[in-house]
Amino acid sequence: MTISPPSAERGQQLLQRLEQFTTRNDGQVAVARRLLADHPDLPLFGFAISRTIEPEPGKPAHSLILCVGEYNTDAITAWASALGAELVIDGARHTLSTAIDGIGIWASAVVHDDVYDIEGSVFTPTPDDVTCTYRGLLVTSLGEDGTLLIVGHPPARDVLAATSAYYRGTCGQRLRPFGGNNLADSIGRSWGRFIAYPNRRDWQLQPCWENTPGAMPVTWMYTEEGATQDLGDVEHCPTCGRPSRGLAYSPMNGQRVHVCPSPACRHQWPVTDSPSLTSSKEHS
Repeated sequence: MTISPPSAERGQQLLQRLEQFTTRNDGQVAVARRLLADHPDLPLFGFAISRTIEPEPGKPAHSLILCVGEYNTDAITAWASALGAELVIDGARHTLSTAIDGIGIWASAVVHDDVYDIEGSVFTPTPDDVTCTYRGLLVTSLGEDGTLLIVGHPPARDVLAATSAYYRGTCGQRLRPFGGNNLADSIGRSWGRFIAYPNRRDWQLQPCWENTPGAMPVTWMYTEEGATQDLGDVEHCPTCGRPSRGLAYSPMNGQRVHVCPSPACRHQWPVTDSPSLTSSKEHS
């Protein structure tokens, strides 16, 4: 195990950095000082803090996170032993969680993928491993741009239907083509292996060839190429009578408006009790 114990000077620097956090709790600093004094030979490169607004019953609201290195699982084992804490091993992730004087203590590290049994971590996903299912299709949202991953190579109409259901049910939005693009053109198909690394809960998708052991067909829906529109209660267009749930903001006064979905109409009318953004700014 690589040991990098903080010297007295280094320990003081760690405390000073911790004290600079404006959201810290005094108990966090006291516990940090105690840990440095009681366990000077254990690896520690820094502290982080966290606060839970509504902690679970019996759980601390303020916690101190021990930074020992992303891949230093030996350090997690050493700290768990020293603190009498339970060492939890979930796949490649090693975690300890305990409390001292009402302050939570938490640390985590993962076994490096170079020495981890990646081949033994290949798995077939189930509904428990994805964001949602739609007509038997396993659908997962990836990243911050709204890209969807669908297990299998279903027809484009099923991909679009699943995408629509996801955005309506999960996001409360309608996805529409943007800039003349066809949403079907945003569909991509490939092959990949689902890897339970660092664990099954935080799995990764490894691109591969079709004949790779454990390979599965996957479909990508690159939804960043579409435009989203918020959904509200069903209203009927006062001009053409078509039902609509589409919401937008008027470019004239910033007021929330309904939008008729008919391409031949596109009439907009105010949402009841929707204040104008312009007027609210004037009186703020």
